[in-house]
Amino acid sequence: MTQLVRGSVLFIGLGNMGGALASNLLRAGVDLAVADLSARAREPFASRGIPAADFGADLPGDVVITSLPTDRTVREALLGANGALAKRKRTTVIDMTSASPTATKKLAAELAERGIAMIDAPVSGGVPRAKVGEATTMVGGDPEIVERCRPLLSIMCSTIWHIGPIGAGHTMKVINNYISAAALWATCEGLMIGSKAGLDLQTMVETLKTTSGHTNALDTKVVMSIMPRTFDYGFSLELVSKDISLAARLARELDVPAPTLSQAEEHWLLAKSRFGGNADFTNFVRLLEEWAGHELPVTSRRPPSVPVTTPNHNLA
Repeated sequence: MTQLVRGSVLFIGLGNMGGALASNLLRAGVDLAVADLSARAREPFASRGIPAADFGADLPGDVVITSLPTDRTVREALLGANGALAKRKRTTVIDMTSASPTATKKLAAELAERGIAMIDAPVSGGVPRAKVGEATTMVGGDPEIVERCRPLLSIMCSTIWHIGPIGAGHTMKVINNYISAAALWATCEGLMIGSKAGLDLQTMVETLKTTSGHTNALDTKVVMSIMPRTFDYGFSLELVSKDISLAARLARELDVPAPTLSQAEEHWLLAKSRFGGNADFTNFVRLLEEWAGHELPVTSRRPPSVPVTTPNHNLA
């Protein structure tokens, strides 16, 4: 029988997503310690008596979970001078970062030489779903290690997909984020065309929800952050640009022609250049507005109206 991962957890990276995931562990009663360079990010945990510090070197935790911006920051958080593996013996690393699959495979091999197991388990579903434990994680790693980690993963995510060997989770994640971002961009281009043509934004959105143009991007990013013009979905232009560039790099490494991906990479880099990497990624629609010479109206969410006819969802 597979032995489940037990013991304490050191969670490194308390940003929007990491903070939500770590909070799920805390609510479930997991023996937790946290590390983040931001005192503000650490405060909700430290105020409840949870061991917290800038770095993980001196913090307890048999299992290390990382949720950081890049694979470089993951490596530093683990193997740097003040890293989680600098002074203490750990059993397992679960990397929930969106990172380079190639870098992940290299890091996992290095950790294996130290007798430390590793899986990659990036998360999708957005911060709102992560806060209530309803996100999806795409996992790469040895099946036995994945099963050992499943109890912890299930506390943080309601859906767990074992994609394949180490690095497979990160491969799936960058593909997912590319598809999601491309769908969002295309959706907003369509809404911009319709709005400038005189169509009501709310009516367009309600109509698309019943047609083949319906996407998750419409239900979440458009409705929650773009229509009310709050631009506060909780994911930065720096991170979305990074993820799409990782997907583009992977396509080139595999010699897979991906012209739409190449264009998406350029578009999101333009948005990052225009508004800055720290800006919420939904700000990209303001770039479309500048190009179109037209601004989408502020539209608050309200109950959807009943369509005049019942659509046939089998038609494209």
